[in-house]
Amino acid sequence: MKKNTDKVKKEPKKTTKKQPSKRKNHKLMRKLKKYEAKIKAQATHFRFKSWASLSYPYIILMIILIVLPLLIVLLYSIIQATNNAFIFRFTFDNFNDFFSESSFVLVLVNSIIYSFFATVLAALLGYPVAYIMAFKVSKLVSKNVWILVTLPIWINMLLRTIGLSIVFAIVGEDILIGTPVGIILALTYMFLPFMILPIYNSLEKTDHNLLEASQDLGASSTKTFWKVTFRFSLPGVFSGFTLMMLSAMTSLIVVKYIGGGKSVMISNIIESYFYRGANFALGAAISVILGIIVLIIIVVLKLLGRWATGKKIWD
Repeated sequence: MKKNTDKVKKEPKKTTKKQPSKRKNHKLMRKLKKYEAKIKAQATHFRFKSWASLSYPYIILMIILIVLPLLIVLLYSIIQATNNAFIFRFTFDNFNDFFSESSFVLVLVNSIIYSFFATVLAALLGYPVAYIMAFKVSKLVSKNVWILVTLPIWINMLLRTIGLSIVFAIVGEDILIGTPVGIILALTYMFLPFMILPIYNSLEKTDHNLLEASQDLGASSTKTFWKVTFRFSLPGVFSGFTLMMLSAMTSLIVVKYIGGGKSVMISNIIESYFYRGANFALGAAISVILGIIVLIIIVVLKLLGRWATGKKIWD
């Protein structure tokens, strides 16, 4: 009798792939992160390079039209011509001549005063217009008012000045032509859009939730305006103040046609020395002095704007 033997079938051994260790996973992840960071850096560099290349024509134009003329004016302000056309002498006599002449300093002070009062008047007239555009009318009406505000900019400044001089002559020539009042009113009219538009942009960005929260906390409309609305619009006010004052201070056409030969600003003196051949170097020195004053005004107004909005002044 045959013995029944149980044949035990050996099951084939399962082959399992060895799992990578944690150290190998960590190294792999680190390599992937480095690769990803490298790709992002290359993409960012490519985007920056592509955008930077688009700015090259602008940079070239700015160098040719702004930087080089300024350098030439600065050079002419510190040199004095000699008998030899190719030899110049470096000197600061042009600046000494300006400050030693009291009439020059008086004209410069008058120019600053005229532009300051014109800017203040423009702010008083322009802020209500910007406020109404931002809060009191619909978007459609606001766009139409925007067109009316910017419409004078579309017209040539010389034509506007001549038209305004005709109006002043009809209304009251003795009061408005050749007087400080007429010059201040003319400067205000000419550059009023430069005050309205920055204020409107600041007011339009005001968070209306802050206004509602102020009123919910019991603040009156007047207090809400001064504590919230006006404070948040100060950057626009100072921007408009800067644009308006600098444009008014350096204006030539307004004084030429509204001044009537009786009132003079610093731009008239610069023109006389540059274009009438009196003293080109002195005209350049006056331009440099005016440029320094303009730079000081810009810095002061910027610091005041940061202080008024609660930001660190020197941050």
